[in-house]
Amino acid sequence: MPPTETKPLVWNDELWEELCRATDAASCYQCGSCTATCPLAERGTLNVRQLIRLGAFGDGSPGLWACTTCAQCNVGCPRGVDVVEVVRHLRSRGWKRNEVPVGLRPLLWAEFQDGNPYRLPPSQRAAWMQGLPGAESRSSNDATTVLYVGCTASYDPRAQRTARALVRVLTAAQVPFRLLGEKEVCCGETPRALGVVGLFRELSTRNAETLSSVGATRVVTLSPHCFDALKAGVGTQVEVVHYSQLLDELLSSGQLKVSGSRPAGLFTYHDPCYLGRQHGVYDPPRRLLESAGAKLVEMPRSRQWALCCGGGGGNMWRESGSEERLADARVAEARETGATALATACPFCVTCFSGARTPGAGPLDIVDVAEVVARAAGVPA
Repeated sequence: MPPTETKPLVWNDELWEELCRATDAASCYQCGSCTATCPLAERGTLNVRQLIRLGAFGDGSPGLWACTTCAQCNVGCPRGVDVVEVVRHLRSRGWKRNEVPVGLRPLLWAEFQDGNPYRLPPSQRAAWMQGLPGAESRSSNDATTVLYVGCTASYDPRAQRTARALVRVLTAAQVPFRLLGEKEVCCGETPRALGVVGLFRELSTRNAETLSSVGATRVVTLSPHCFDALKAGVGTQVEVVHYSQLLDELLSSGQLKVSGSRPAGLFTYHDPCYLGRQHGVYDPPRRLLESAGAKLVEMPRSRQWALCCGGGGGNMWRESGSEERLADARVAEARETGATALATACPFCVTCFSGARTPGAGPLDIVDVAEVVARAAGVPA
């Protein structure tokens, strides 16, 4: 906590050296660019510069656990400090000191015991495939490309629609792939974001063993968060790509045909933080939408400056304390463009935007790029 009259701050060389060994915090010269670009700082929720400085005193910033790890601070840092990694380390320190928000322990126990943060049995992980032609049989074929569905698309009804759409598109494009079904466990994105590195590594090891057992050489993810976590956890063993990159390849080669239903209205595209800022994937989703016949208009904050949906950094599982959530502000920005549909390529973003509280004239459809492509390919979910 910040200093008070009764509790002065005392510099701790050991903690500062530990932070500098684990991260590049030593490069920070406290210019405040991170705070100036942080979307939560605009709302008074988080002071990033203070967070880094308090790390040298052994105290955590009040906004440490509110951080969405969107990496907007990384973009604005003139010294190239990976602030997201600093946040992860400080959260890890919080676990060691038993200073974590209520509700996170049961969440991580669910990850450990059930392999997902939804506290649902692994036996239900493949239930979304029921009634989807060809999906169940693909879980036992010999393809070397694995479609990693992820926890959200496996258990959340809204995200399941995206998974079904993508399976139909890949099937129509005659792409050999396999599904892991009950063998799939969480990518470890949430434990990693919350600073529980040991659990992240354990989940990565379990996934690595499963991928090795099926002879996988390429993994395609629905979620940018899975994309990021799997690249960090198993990326030396297999190639990891986001589905938008694969569909873009198929479109360029002519293997994917989009001559079906063209979408009506005006679209605007939201760049997911873990796909755009974190990995520089900006154009493939846009090319897919335009090839599907969507007319695009950009929001003022787009690409590397896109406003976060608020779901990253473990915040999908925590209630926001802010009066206006980031998702509310982002949907309001989408409405201001005159768009009738807000497209993105992340199940977290779809969930957050679908629940946004933004009064406005006329409906605003929240869709995933895979769903738009499925309709254009003549295989709607």
